[in-house]
Amino acid sequence: MIPTPTWLYYLFGALVLVVAAYGVALLISSVTARRLLPGWDVDVSHAFMGVSMAGMFVTRWAFGPSAMWELIFSALLIWFSVRSIQSIQRWGLHLTHFLIHAVMSLAMLLMYWFPTHTVSGTSMVSMSLSSTGARLDPGLAFILVATLCASAVFTLASPYKGASHHGTHSPLLMSGSSASGAASNSGGALLSAPWLEDASHVVMCVAMAFMLVLMI
Repeated sequence: MIPTPTWLYYLFGALVLVVAAYGVALLISSVTARRLLPGWDVDVSHAFMGVSMAGMFVTRWAFGPSAMWELIFSALLIWFSVRSIQSIQRWGLHLTHFLIHAVMSLAMLLMYWFPTHTVSGTSMVSMSLSSTGARLDPGLAFILVATLCASAVFTLASPYKGASHHGTHSPLLMSGSSASGAASNSGGALLSAPWLEDASHVVMCVAMAFMLVLMI
């Protein structure tokens, strides 16, 4: 395996922690406003994913048993899968944004089921390989990496800013399918700016794809 610079692990660890903090900030903002806006479940998932992945990139930042994280991401996988089905039943066949978050939850589970070996003493040292030495199937890993990268590119190119968090059928976007329309409905606050929500999704997709590549 080609050695990866240690600073890169710290960079990704810091970035996913920022995304986690941003998700928590959005949740606090919603609670303060006494209403949960569409996308609150994405904020919850980003908070858990960011904290968990930070511990994978930099072991000193890790905490909690693997079983706890596996339970959390199993619950998120079920939640987003059910939400995907409900969205299709309501709006017809379409590529719902819940689906990519279900894929991301699955990817997180795989990171715990098939942990990579230690790299430069910084990556996943607390999650040793199983006794069988099982590794993630490269084909599945490449499919997940391609899906995550495609989601990042699509998010950046999409005219529906904020759709990665709220979905294209959200009232926030249907009432104005642009960043300004979404921002005006959310009070115009910088914290809930659609481009910032999309940026957090892109960072999470890229970081997760990088981790999956390390697992191959």
